Amino acid sequence: MNYDESLKVTCQLLRRHVQGPNASREIQPSDHIQKDLGLDSLGVMELVSDVETRFNVSIPSEMFDKIETVGDVAKAVTQLQKS
Repeated sequence: MNYDESLKVTCQLLRRHVQGPNASREIQPSDHIQKDLGLDSLGVMELVSDVETRFNVSIPSEMFDKIETVGDVAKAVTQLQKS
């Protein structure tokens, strides 16, 4: 799966977790998962679990610590699927 495909699926997964005033906004690759989309730490962990399940990957903690934006998630998934 390439970056664009990963990004599309990541946005679909995120849609399940974004609530409140951010729920109706369009999700962009540059959106910060916590600051822009409003996910708390539990929401981030649930998202990671969904991403790992959907893409059949395991995000290592050193990679997880660097993920801040929607695009970062898609890049990580793309990278992990190639290795």
